[in-house]
Amino acid sequence: MLTRLAALAQQPQIIRLRFDMRVSTHYFQARLFWLQGFADQALQVVERNIEEGRAIDHALSFCSVLGQGACPIALFTGDLDTAERYGEMLLEHTERHPVRLWNVWARCFNGLVSAKRGSIDAGLQTLRDGLEEAGEAKFLPRFLLLLGELASCLGDAGETTLALETVDQALSRCERRDEGWYIAELLRIKGQLFLVRPNRGAAAQAEKLFLSSLDRAGQQGALSWELRTATSLARLWKERRRLTEARSLLMPIYARFTEGFATADLRSAKTLLEELDEPGYPPP
Repeated sequence: MLTRLAALAQQPQIIRLRFDMRVSTHYFQARLFWLQGFADQALQVVERNIEEGRAIDHALSFCSVLGQGACPIALFTGDLDTAERYGEMLLEHTERHPVRLWNVWARCFNGLVSAKRGSIDAGLQTLRDGLEEAGEAKFLPRFLLLLGELASCLGDAGETTLALETVDQALSRCERRDEGWYIAELLRIKGQLFLVRPNRGAAAQAEKLFLSSLDRAGQQGALSWELRTATSLARLWKERRRLTEARSLLMPIYARFTEGFATADLRSAKTLLEELDEPGYPPP
């Protein structure tokens, strides 16, 4: 697609397509880079994408630059300062330009970032209020990330039953609409939710979900989702003293990364591997 776009005349295609195709192709390229495990390249594309979005000065295209690319990727990498900055940038942009749905999305995203920073109650309420205001629009693809993170935040807040209902609704929607890119992460989130429940057999259910998530991510070539789920499963196996299995699972996936070592997921995986390598672990 990028090769074809390079052959086009330099004038934007906004009138015919409602979006500038170069700009929109680049923010999807950034997301693909992240999914494949190239976080540094994804962030570089995001920075260039923001500049080209500003340059064309088209309100709707710039909403997508921030909401489809910059905000999610900053969140994925664990850089909450940058995620907050991009979220506020989108909110301010949608207050200057009457793009209501992206304004709702921006408020939801900013609530999510607040919850991730530790203000669970306030951030969760902002996120829930925004999704309620979105109405049926919350089932659009752009809201899928927010629904998955809502489930995770509900689990952190102790509302496990509602969290599981939320993630199941998101999974059902993905299956119905063939929206496969986020399924591996939803399965991982669901597995994590089982682990915060005291029910008998919860660990076995979580393990099954993690293995399903790994299989889906592997089929898609989504290395970043593989790492997240492998870390979750390795941590579960570590707690159950299955140390050799935990390291044998996580180390080969971690070793496939060639960049992005400052991101939260890779730092977390590295710390877990170091714990598994500690002499004398587990303690007597």
